[in-house]
Amino acid sequence: MMGANDGFHVLSRSARSVLGLMPGDEQPACPPVSIVLPTLNEQRNLRDCLSSLLAQDYQGEFEIVVVDGGSHDATRAIATGAGPRVRVVDNPRVTAAAAMNIGCAQADADLIVRADAHSLYAPDYVRQCVRALTGSHAAVVGGPMRAVGITGFGRAVAAVTSSPIGVGPARFHYATEAVDVDTVYLGAFDRSVVEAAGGYDETSIQWGAEDHELNLRIRRSGGRIRLDPSIGSWYFPRQTPRALWRQYRNYGLGKASTLAKHGTLPHWRPLAPAALVAGTVAGVLVAVATRRPGIAVVPVVAYVVGGGAAAWRLGADPGVATHRAFGAMAICHWAYGLGFWSGIGRIVVGRPFDARPRRKHA
Repeated sequence: MMGANDGFHVLSRSARSVLGLMPGDEQPACPPVSIVLPTLNEQRNLRDCLSSLLAQDYQGEFEIVVVDGGSHDATRAIATGAGPRVRVVDNPRVTAAAAMNIGCAQADADLIVRADAHSLYAPDYVRQCVRALTGSHAAVVGGPMRAVGITGFGRAVAAVTSSPIGVGPARFHYATEAVDVDTVYLGAFDRSVVEAAGGYDETSIQWGAEDHELNLRIRRSGGRIRLDPSIGSWYFPRQTPRALWRQYRNYGLGKASTLAKHGTLPHWRPLAPAALVAGTVAGVLVAVATRRPGIAVVPVVAYVVGGGAAAWRLGADPGVATHRAFGAMAICHWAYGLGFWSGIGRIVVGRPFDARPRRKHA
């Protein structure tokens, strides 16, 4: 009969392949760390996620605070059976923003490392977070969002979202050198930094926009956000077109909600997919007004030609099919752009953004 901790520290074969586990280096005494992990119905990913976090080579004390938003699958059972380093606390407000506020408040340590259940973490993840944070004197540090697909479409999504072709100048997706950026994937910080910024916004922005919006506030108050590629994790992106569409539409809504709150965007990146959508709609309107239907197809043809060339380049990877890369790219761009304009529409009519998801998104 399996004990309560059986299966932890023992990663699945696919997880070990992704992580490439290596023995950790010796290190000096380190400050205590609290890893805060928001969850909601994450039984599919949580065991491997926790195993990689429990396998950290960090020599200081660390705990994992799983902040659960009311899961109705086996998420809580997996977390409570993970051993003494793991604490499960309730998140009655459901969202990741609320989870981070609750987790930071209940953490034993002042040094917080944010985690996500859709990721696996290198054995030196925490150690590198602490090194980068103390060495750079930045307010927040984080590593690149290294995407790994596990289906044909998922591999295409990973290729698209790991390239400037797919995500533009969002360096936290693909940077190979340490650099100051506007936001990072997840992040590590001293709790006082987030408290001084007012915490994660749970009420006025679209759910899912909490990290970049918080980082915007921190930067506007003079703090630096530092990307360090030595901080290693692997993210599993959405594996179906429908799930990817929902995710990127919500990203667009999130940027519009940040614009509504601050009167500015964290970066000009959202304007590119917004311009794509606007240009296409303008072409249709001009075609109707001039009774020249050929005009309507010009933006579409231009996108197909340019996107097709980009997808062909991404398809040079033997694990990525060109047609899937084109489909994933088109979904990312169009869903983001439509989501952004939908958010602008909400601003115009005074409709509030969704501070929490109406349902669990895959």
